[in-house]
Amino acid sequence: MTDDYVAQRYVHLRRAAFLMCGDWERAGEVARDTLARALTDPDVGDLDLWAYGDLMAAFKPSHGRREHVFVAPPEPAAQGEADVDAALGDVYTVLVLDALRRLSPKCRAVVVLHHFCHLSVNDTAEVLGIDGGKVTEYEAEGLTAFDDLMRITRPAVAR
Repeated sequence: MTDDYVAQRYVHLRRAAFLMCGDWERAGEVARDTLARALTDPDVGDLDLWAYGDLMAAFKPSHGRREHVFVAPPEPAAQGEADVDAALGDVYTVLVLDALRRLSPKCRAVVVLHHFCHLSVNDTAEVLGIDGGKVTEYEAEGLTAFDDLMRITRPAVAR
């Protein structure tokens, strides 16, 4: 694995981790840990699918541990920024993160992998260890939740 690959994949893995947990610091740690394991695991086949699978495993809920997800804009806004489009973009970012937070962890993983990471249904199923039919079910649940949230909040955003 080359340094270029690590640098390029880190950005994508960190973004996927952020969408799963809503915390840039934790997302960076999980992405770095995933890449470190990829460097030392001799049985990595498709490196991208392996990396996404390893990353998603970090977000599997464990019994007795309460999931903590908070919503924050993905990047801090520039000081003094008065751009209305940027402000609306931040509002929509928070809405998307809030919708993701409301999904079950497995549903959130499907939506993140399939829609934000652009993995196929089959690749998403392979990464998560479920069949393609379940991916489709979780995807439908997630998209319905997004649609409901956006419909409910649209009047407030349009003001």
